Amino acid sequence: MKGTVMFQNGIDVFSYLPSRHCHIGAGLAVAAVLMTASLPAQAQTFVRYLCDDGTPIVAAFYPQDKSARIQVDGKALKLPQRLSADGGRYAKGGVSFWIKGQQATLKRPKVKPTICKVQ
Repeated sequence: MKGTVMFQNGIDVFSYLPSRHCHIGAGLAVAAVLMTASLPAQAQTFVRYLCDDGTPIVAAFYPQDKSARIQVDGKALKLPQRLSADGGRYAKGGVSFWIKGQQATLKRPKVKPTICKVQ
């Protein structure tokens, strides 16, 4: 029997587990979970915004991969960080979220840009 067990951080616990050695594999899996639990969590920051047009936004910022994940218009979007002379700008596929201090500008295709404020 061949199988692979992957955990969230990408650790390959075992790639071959004969059925008669299931108790060894289970022990390895438990050990891997315990080791993973002791690793520090990847840093992220969650911020809630309310835009002038009434659009609520929840944004999560992940510095390790230089991106923001925003929840807007019922969709979850991953926006890579872009170069910006002032503030933090994240954009992809016609959606732009540009943060300056306690507010941000949200631009979407076919929708007028709106100012959003931290809640």
